[in-house]
Parts: sequence; structure tokens; C-alpha cells
Amino acid sequence: MPVKRLIAFVRALTTGCAVLCFCFMVLAVSVQVIGRYVLPIKLGNAVESAAFAQVWLACLGAGLALRHGAVFAVDALPAALPLWAARVASVLIAAGSLVFLAVLIYGGLLLTRQGASQTSPTLLLPMWTVFLAVPVGMGFMALEVVLRVFERWSDPFAPVFETETSQ
Repeated sequence: MPVKRLIAFVRALTTGCAVLCFCFMVLAVSVQVIGRYVLPIKLGNAVESAAFAQVWLACLGAGLALRHGAVFAVDALPAALPLWAARVASVLIAAGSLVFLAVLIYGGLLLTRQGASQTSPTLLLPMWTVFLAVPVGMGFMALEVVLRVFERWSDPFAPVFETETSQ
């Protein structure tokens, strides 16, 4: 199915970007520490670029955490509901999450537009490249919210490890 391939591609791309951001953060901070304590140089741009990578990692990682069931949820009550009621609860929770994420996406777009006229202090990068992490990351999280409802329709509140191994 083309839709399943597209979803798999988006998930792989997002995972790859998150891993790349994490690796870059480790490298940048390591270079900064070595530069400060081993060599007599200060690398402010390493700190700033690591902070920007951390922003992207946090925004993309939210959707990844949701996909792997690492987002905090109190689901003892919904798990005890009959299947039809659990499905309704799942849809209502997803709808509330989507409203919240829509507000974040909208705010992120406003922030990105404002960042078009700003540059970062050390690297002189346009700030919209950093601020774009919010609408992109929250958009990915919204996709994961919707996919979670469909993928877990047969048992919406089953433990995640059970549903991942059965797919």
C-alpha cells in the first residue's frame, strides 16, 4: 500500500533525523569540552549548535516517544472499559490531543514567521530554521496520535509491547 510505505518513510526519516541530532549534540558538546579544557580555545558556536540540535531532537522525539509508548498516560480506567467504550475514550483522548497539538503547531508557525527576521547570536543562522522544529515536530506527533488510534483499534489500551510484537 502506498500509504503504509509513506508512513514508514516518514517514521524512518524522523527517526533518522532524531538520531542525527543526538549524534551531533554529543559531538558538538565533546568538541566544546575538549576545546575548553584540553586546548586553550572557546567554541561558543559548538554550544549554540548543540542547543539548536536539542530543540529539534525534543520536538521530533515527542512523536517517537508516543509511537513507542514512552509518553506518560494514566490508562488504568480506560483499560478496564468494554471494547466499545475504550474505543470511544481512545477517540476522545486523541481529539483532545489533536486540539492541543494544533495550538502548538499554530504557535510554532507564528514563531517561525517571526524568526525569519532574526539570526542566532554566534552562528548567525536564521532563527526560523530552529523555530521550524515546533510545527514540524508537533505535526509528526499529531500523525502519531492519529495512527495510534487506527493501529490499536482492536485493543486501544493494551500495553504497547504486546501490540508491537503482534504486528
